Amino acid sequence: MASRINRHLWEALDFKLSEVLRVDLGVGVAFGIAALALSFSHPDAVLRAAPGAIGVVGVIVGAVIAGISFQAAFMDQAFLKKLRAIESEPVYYLAPFLFTAVLGVTSMLALIVMSAVSPKAPEALIALVSTPTALLTTWTIASLIPGLATLVQFVGLKMDALDVPDEMSEDQRRLPQ
Repeated sequence: MASRINRHLWEALDFKLSEVLRVDLGVGVAFGIAALALSFSHPDAVLRAAPGAIGVVGVIVGAVIAGISFQAAFMDQAFLKKLRAIESEPVYYLAPFLFTAVLGVTSMLALIVMSAVSPKAPEALIALVSTPTALLTTWTIASLIPGLATLVQFVGLKMDALDVPDEMSEDQRRLPQ
């Protein structure tokens, strides 16, 4: 059963490359490079960032779950019928938040590992742990922006759906532009 649930999540996250290669990934890469450099010049500073980042990512994961809940609550049967009629996939509007949640969980795991690394560990080990952790953590934070943009788009779609009758003929199966 768990693999079936995971399969649905991965299918929902089936992004095009253009949906992944955005500014939020660039922010993550920049912070990953900065963490790599700091790991060799100030390794203790990189490790000190982990506890604060754990709190921030925890808040983000909570906010993302709230965003998903908000959207799901407004996907009643009449609205879902309208989405089906215009051939729009409801999961499309949840996917950015689902992606951020997956990034958040992954970065939390990496942050837990990073918080266990000693400041006396070899700099190469600190770099090996902190570089992907910084990338994932800042990507998680920055990915809230596209998620919020999708939330605004969803609210607009919900407003447009008000103008479409619940029972639609074949000619009415397009939402107003």
